[in-house]
Amino acid sequence: MDKILDVFELYADTDKRKIEKFNEKLSSKMTVRIESDKPHMESEWIEKMEDTLEYLDNILRAPTRLIVNEEEVVKIEKIKKVTVESIKHLAKNAGFIEEVEDDGEVKPGKLLNVFKEETFNTYENRFIYTLIQKMLTIIRKEKKKLIEQNKQTSKEYKKFDYQGSSYNGKNKVDVQILLTATNEKSGMTDDKKELLDRIKQLEKNVMNLTLTATYQELEQERVQLITPPLRKNNVILKNVNFQYAAKLWDFLVTDMEKEKKADTDNKVREYKERGKSKKYVDETFLLDYLILQNVENPELRKKHKKEIIEQLVANMVERTIDVNESITEEQLKNLVSKQFTIIKYKRQVTTKQIQDIFKKHISKYMQKITTK
Repeated sequence: MDKILDVFELYADTDKRKIEKFNEKLSSKMTVRIESDKPHMESEWIEKMEDTLEYLDNILRAPTRLIVNEEEVVKIEKIKKVTVESIKHLAKNAGFIEEVEDDGEVKPGKLLNVFKEETFNTYENRFIYTLIQKMLTIIRKEKKKLIEQNKQTSKEYKKFDYQGSSYNGKNKVDVQILLTATNEKSGMTDDKKELLDRIKQLEKNVMNLTLTATYQELEQERVQLITPPLRKNNVILKNVNFQYAAKLWDFLVTDMEKEKKADTDNKVREYKERGKSKKYVDETFLLDYLILQNVENPELRKKHKKEIIEQLVANMVERTIDVNESITEEQLKNLVSKQFTIIKYKRQVTTKQIQDIFKKHISKYMQKITTK
């Protein structure tokens, strides 16, 4: 059997000064790197739409109105009301006068008839109508994209790298611990389900806006949609409801249309640990070499068994207090006692099970060879 490397002679003597010197010369670094590649999920647009819904509802319930005057020259019999505009028009068009009485009374054959009609077809209302249609287009597009992401796979790669070295003037000790873990997931995750539920509820709320009388009338008139840039007149600039609508419009036009975002999120996060976590691994480095050195020398193992156990217990207590600084001495004793009972019982049961299995197979074998 090969002899254990002389480097472990460093731990042959458990003089505390030697251990302290080893720790003084210890140089180590610990990094954790996490790489993730998963389908991109954007939620900012959802929040902005949700926050604007009540203001759009306010606008549609009290829309701006426009009075439209329609003028038409008709026969005098069809005139229901003579207005100032009718008289002014007649004064400029004497050809419509059929007769003038001796007393000066004028009898026209035709007069200008003015029809006044109220309409919702204003720029501000057409802006809201266009905005709602744009919202529905984006909602349905993003909902479809999220459902299709179920076929894509999310990947996550983690790497733990610890490198340490120490020197006591005689021996140089180096160690490297490298751990990697890869995780792949596909299908609808909980966060995707939550996002999809929000999008469906948002679509329902926006569809309710299309059922209002104002929106329905604009749709029946087949009003012309507005195009960017938005013309911010006095109503849009000064009315609070329109201010929120304009903010949403600017966001959708600028961020949702002009910027093409990647279908996947690729993130790399790297952490350099200098605190308690690295301290624990440093202690493990020291303790591992001490245990290996004791394995080489049985006499020394017996001699230092007490010191090793004390070190292990000390580390366990220190870690427990780090996790819960308020733990009392009594609670710690109860915790240790409970775990001692559990582990001791497990070991006894396991040993007995192995013995029973071994005896069973030996008995079968002995019975088999004795019958030959």
